[in-house]
Amino acid sequence: MENKPNYYAVIPATVRYDTRLKDKAKLLYGEIAALTNKHGECSASNKYFAELYDVDISTISRLIKNLSDYGYIKTTIVYKENTKEIEKRYMQICIEGICKKVKDNKEEEYKEINKESNIFELVEKNLGRVLSPIEIEVINKWDYDTKIIELAIRESILNNAKTIKYIDRVLFNWKQNKVETLEDAERYIKEFSNKVKPRKKEKDLSDNYYKEL
Repeated sequence: MENKPNYYAVIPATVRYDTRLKDKAKLLYGEIAALTNKHGECSASNKYFAELYDVDISTISRLIKNLSDYGYIKTTIVYKENTKEIEKRYMQICIEGICKKVKDNKEEEYKEINKESNIFELVEKNLGRVLSPIEIEVINKWDYDTKIIELAIRESILNNAKTIKYIDRVLFNWKQNKVETLEDAERYIKEFSNKVKPRKKEKDLSDNYYKEL
């Protein structure tokens, strides 16, 4: 098509990092979200999307099914009264769908994927940018609850070191010091702060503590 839409399409981290979704399904999600009206509905047809992305209608059907199967969108079909003729088809974005919809008894899989996605989204939000593939690999190795990772991110912000490398060193240090729970992490930070109360000339030593690890 010569005239392409000029609006922005937002694809949240929950969708971007779900490996069960096809790449084109993720793009389609962004398109559906962008076309969703004030009533929370997108009435664009499969033909519209097929022409937009220059693919077959059957391909769009499979992508919509992919999104629907994993709870990201809900499709509703309205038939004309007393007939099987379709009057209207609309889709809705399911904000909490991934947490609630369980297929093939994979509830634990859904919870784990949602947890990982939240971590990626949390880090991106605080760093103010999209993660690189290498950074994603580093984050995947973080064996901590989201709340503890959030605390480590806060430490990086307080020390003006908003990098994955710094956050990773904080978490590594906590692991070395047997920090296992949020309470452990908070206690460790408090104990370290009480132990090291530098004078102004020594302030850099405290600020760069994790950098030296």
